[in-house]
Amino acid sequence: MNQPLERKLAAIMFTDIAGYTALSAKDSKKTSELLKTQRGTLKPIVEKHGGSWMKEIGDGLLLIFDSATSAVECSIAIQVATKDIEDLNLRIGIHEGEVIKQDGDVIGDDVNVASRIEPFSAVGGVAISQKVQQAISSNTEFETKYIGKPKLKGVSQEVKVYCITSHGLPETDVSKVSAKLEEEYKFNIFALTGGILTTIGVAFWIAVGVFDVSFGGKAEVPSVGILMMENLGKEDEEFWSSGMTADLITKVAGAGLIRVAPLDDILKLDKDLSIEEKAKKLRVKYILTHSFLIKDKGFDLWCKLENTENGVALFSNKISEPIDMAVQMVGKLANDIITSLKVKSKQDVMKAPTNNAEAYEYYLKAKYKWQKRKTIEDIYIVRGLLEKSVEIDKKLITAKHLLAIAYDYSGENKKAYEMTQLNLIESQDYELKNEEANCLSMLGILEKNLGNQNNAVNYFNRALEIYLEVNNQSGIANQYNNLGSIYRIKGEKELAFDNYYKAKILYKKLDDKDGLSRCYNNLATIYDLKGEYDKALYNFNKSLLLAESIGNMEGVAAALGNMGLFYMRQSKLEKALEYRFKSLEIYEKLQNERALAKSYSIIGHNYNIIGDYDKALDYYNKSLDINEKLDDKFGLQSSLGNIGTIYYYKQNYQKAIEYLGEAIELQNENQYFFEIIETIRFNLVNKIINNKYNKEEVLKIIKDVDDIGYYLNYDLFKLLEETSYLETAYNQIQETAGNLEPDVKAKFLSYPIPKAIVEEWEKVK
Repeated sequence: MNQPLERKLAAIMFTDIAGYTALSAKDSKKTSELLKTQRGTLKPIVEKHGGSWMKEIGDGLLLIFDSATSAVECSIAIQVATKDIEDLNLRIGIHEGEVIKQDGDVIGDDVNVASRIEPFSAVGGVAISQKVQQAISSNTEFETKYIGKPKLKGVSQEVKVYCITSHGLPETDVSKVSAKLEEEYKFNIFALTGGILTTIGVAFWIAVGVFDVSFGGKAEVPSVGILMMENLGKEDEEFWSSGMTADLITKVAGAGLIRVAPLDDILKLDKDLSIEEKAKKLRVKYILTHSFLIKDKGFDLWCKLENTENGVALFSNKISEPIDMAVQMVGKLANDIITSLKVKSKQDVMKAPTNNAEAYEYYLKAKYKWQKRKTIEDIYIVRGLLEKSVEIDKKLITAKHLLAIAYDYSGENKKAYEMTQLNLIESQDYELKNEEANCLSMLGILEKNLGNQNNAVNYFNRALEIYLEVNNQSGIANQYNNLGSIYRIKGEKELAFDNYYKAKILYKKLDDKDGLSRCYNNLATIYDLKGEYDKALYNFNKSLLLAESIGNMEGVAAALGNMGLFYMRQSKLEKALEYRFKSLEIYEKLQNERALAKSYSIIGHNYNIIGDYDKALDYYNKSLDINEKLDDKFGLQSSLGNIGTIYYYKQNYQKAIEYLGEAIELQNENQYFFEIIETIRFNLVNKIINNKYNKEEVLKIIKDVDDIGYYLNYDLFKLLEETSYLETAYNQIQETAGNLEPDVKAKFLSYPIPKAIVEEWEKVK
């Protein structure tokens, strides 16, 4: 698949006008003219030296050159040319490294380094990194002086800074830079933590070792890959080894500060690789190999934990036990691993989920089928096996939890919710802390799906408290991620950012690149919502590159898809579709039907906005087909509502009311998130067809909704015939259009709904 990225080694130059802000406050007209002078003076010089004029950032410039020498020569020429121009007092910083070119922009860590170096230039001078200094060191024409090794904000790599002292350029005053560095260094650590301590809490920063991270601490977080247990018996006994491996990974990952390769990564491994090659693929130091054989009324289990860096086995055992003892094996192996790796755990990992081997066997069969599921029929088989398991042992909470997940997966949200509430009570009664936290987390997710965001926050925070209590680092990180998502939905961007940031710190400490990829993706959405589009794009690409680096194609597809949403929110719908189709291509190869249904729906929404209703209908129907196949009630409700909306726009009102009515019926039947769009449009179509609608119902459902978009305000105007809704819709259109580039603005205002709103407002204003 062709990625929308181009990587290359380049010299990166940042320029900045000293004193520009103060001058702008005094005379904005003068600063505007100054920018024109800068552009007219510098562009020919940059072109002469083979540079690329990437973009203007306020009063600053971002320039790219093929070589460090060209960049340095250009910087000297710039300073000579601007020396006598009033108020055009430039600082210049240059660094050499990898840049990622995309959509006429460049991003990457090395771009960030270049931007941080520029302030260490004297006014009229040039600051360079050690990489640039080394590149020009053989040329006696250039003379440089070492400034120091600052801690640059937002830069993890070590950077040494020099200034150019030849060609009459002013030398950096080291005493001034040192003072500034000391102030900036204190801000990086103490101001950052102090600014969000009230949200995060002192205990969090101590727990994750933020000071150790910031100052380069040496403590190793153990990393282990638990390979799939080899089944040495019959093919139909595979469920034993598969199910126990999955449970073992979960148990060890939740034991404390340890990174465990996820099951998905284990399943992707080529079996022919050596132990060392598998460790490298999984990015772990230790590997557990184990085999399982059912015989007579018992079993044999062989296991070995090996340090792949030196080939030393931390333990190597053979266990022969009656089949009833199989329920103890996951706990025993988990204890052996964390003890050998000296992981401190606050949990009794030896505790078995059940003492009943028959119940455990049904549970493992269900878990194995769950991992292999492809159709809704598979889900029903899983549910049947789990129901037998809990019928035998009503205390088998892990089976009950998976059963609730299976109900939720097939769209039976209400049943999943009720079951999880019961599981929560039982896990508390049996003092199963991890299971209790898991139930709370799932209730948070279910409340989120129901639109009850405050309830979701409560459940996620309660889960977080327990994960902190038992030191389940992976669980802690996941809850911060969950909380970030809820606050994002609630529109509380700073709280969302803080929680995503906390998750990022923990994922980094655990070296969980999959979690980090998701965090960069989530952080990007916050930057997008805040209007910081450069940062959003940078974080989306970080997410994409991380997912690529570990071969996580699901993550790659998610990042590409979210970049599509990013461009859709900017009304760049052609570019949005380009990314959505790239994402769709991956999901089709992976045969991820849930993701496909969602992708088809979003692509349909793109075409809906453009006004290509036939294509929108086509993709909404594709989404509907999959949701019907999966028996996903929530997805069905959404698809039916979308199709009803398209028929409404196509003025096929009989079809519209049919589909919208079905969506509302599902909504009421299953108590899903109350979709006000479907209800309002159903009433609007009913008014068109039968000249009647339920005004009280409409007013009731919009009463507590804070954020109603221009689409819905326009519908409310047509339904309730109140001009205030049209005025609000018009103002929303103008606000959106005002933030768009001229060509994008023109396209946006030509789309059917914005165009109709503007025309309608012109009639009544």
